[in-house]
Amino acid sequence: MKMGIHRPVADNALSAGAWVTTSEGQPLWRMALRSPGSLGMRVEFRNFNVGNGKVWLYDGAQAVGPYTSRGTFGNGQFWTNTILSETVTIEYEPEAGRPETPLPFAIHTISHRATLAVPTRRGVLGGAQAAAAKDPAASCNLDPNCYPEWQPAMSMVSALLFEDDGAEYGCSGSAVATRDDSFIPYLLTAGHCIHDEQAARSLETFWTYQTSACGAPPPVNRKGSTQSAVGGHLLASGSLPVGDYSLVLLQDVPSGVTFSGWDTGDPGVGASLVGIHHPEASWKRISFGDRIADADAVVEGSDAPANLYYQINMDKGVVEPGSSGSPLFSSPGIIVGTLTYGPASPDLTACEITPFVAGYARFSNAYTYLSDYLENLPAAQVLPAQTDLQFTVTNQQASSPQTVTLTTKSPGQVAFRLRADAPWILLSATTGTVSAKSPAQVQISIDSTKFVQPDEYSSTVTILSGAAAPQFINVAVNVTPNQSNVQPSINPNPVIQSGGLWNFTVTLAETAGVGTTLTAVKVNGADYSSSIAGWFGSNHIDANGQISAPLSATGRFPPGDQYFEFFGVDDGSGQTWYRTATVSFQ
Repeated sequence: MKMGIHRPVADNALSAGAWVTTSEGQPLWRMALRSPGSLGMRVEFRNFNVGNGKVWLYDGAQAVGPYTSRGTFGNGQFWTNTILSETVTIEYEPEAGRPETPLPFAIHTISHRATLAVPTRRGVLGGAQAAAAKDPAASCNLDPNCYPEWQPAMSMVSALLFEDDGAEYGCSGSAVATRDDSFIPYLLTAGHCIHDEQAARSLETFWTYQTSACGAPPPVNRKGSTQSAVGGHLLASGSLPVGDYSLVLLQDVPSGVTFSGWDTGDPGVGASLVGIHHPEASWKRISFGDRIADADAVVEGSDAPANLYYQINMDKGVVEPGSSGSPLFSSPGIIVGTLTYGPASPDLTACEITPFVAGYARFSNAYTYLSDYLENLPAAQVLPAQTDLQFTVTNQQASSPQTVTLTTKSPGQVAFRLRADAPWILLSATTGTVSAKSPAQVQISIDSTKFVQPDEYSSTVTILSGAAAPQFINVAVNVTPNQSNVQPSINPNPVIQSGGLWNFTVTLAETAGVGTTLTAVKVNGADYSSSIAGWFGSNHIDANGQISAPLSATGRFPPGDQYFEFFGVDDGSGQTWYRTATVSFQ
């Protein structure tokens, strides 16, 4: 379920902040950010490196932090916790002796949580109407606290919020145990929810967003819900055609969370099954149904094959957007599936189409990909010799590939997998083996064609080896403007009159490797743009190419230099440019 949108923060925004000194003599930097109408805000930091300093976010009712050193993942880029307000104050306390400028971080983006939509018979309520309605979930949803035998399973299920592809989304998930009950904080959800490392690192996980008892007033929001530390790591993920699963390694789980068991067998047709979930990203609910005959499905253009999904006829309670990734239980605490899809009903509410069929991804299929982790098999870590790589892209040309050596302490051969966590990262290999005596190497390069805007980009290469904790190579790219460099020249200079004519050639040469278009020409303020094609033969200048205009002029010119102006716009990026040249006519 889409929950909000991203808003970029201008590069110069931090200049609005101010330094103050506390009564104890401690310098503090503060700045307020406001996104009108937002129900919640969180901040994406880049280039974060405050050392022993501290950064907090707060409003009148909440405070989160402190964030220290190089941030949550040690690479200078992370999302903060959410502040449930349209205004957030950022406060920075520098470490002793650190100069006030420049600030050791940048704010790249905020996430603006939108007002939730509330279904009605004729559509949805939005804005103030939705806020007044308070609960966006359908009225026929059921409170699991009203079913005593299922209350123990409630502590296994969480509401998920995460950032992905320019927006904030909501799903559901569950803590899942290893066979030996190791209490490793594994989270099971749907592949269409968390499907890359960046989304996993932005994950907020709420475990007790629920009523306190059957019939008790529902919570107004997630404030007060127990929560894991922000962020996790994606261990494995599969798209809808291969079973729609994701396993995330959280940083922790709070006290009171219990880990669900699992069954690699498939429940029979007719078996009674139960789902616990967060519909419309609302508080926790429960649904009941029976397994019916398998069937192929197409979900938003992707195939969901019958042999990888259960068809569940839901006849008590419903599922809605936001319920995705929630567990399907065969008995309290035993997972057999995770929710992938429900009925498509743009003209009806969930309550108006009950009973209906929902599709759950089979755990028996996901297990084949997750067994190393869930069986907690012994594994050796594979470590990179370098954990931070820097690249540049200038005028669509990337800096040279870099080679990273991989090692392990294991005397035996250890198989590893490499995953590029951004489409612009290229790997020379994605699998291999390594031992203590035989290190391996991988070449990492950048696909410069994937960048359309100048900016600083960061992602990771994930190193996976059996059930060992993942290791990471941080990859940062500085993309400078893809801008042409047009150099005008006029020859000869000065231009000498001969036979009543001034004969000269105007040349425009592009030297940066970016094609561009000449859009206007002025001479001494007079516009000759309509003559571009006749003068130069073309208005386009190829990358590293040039166009020339051999011209003749008659009449008198004002004394001194004559002033030529050239205007243009670059291919692809649309960036504009302006150049001048002067020449003396004698």
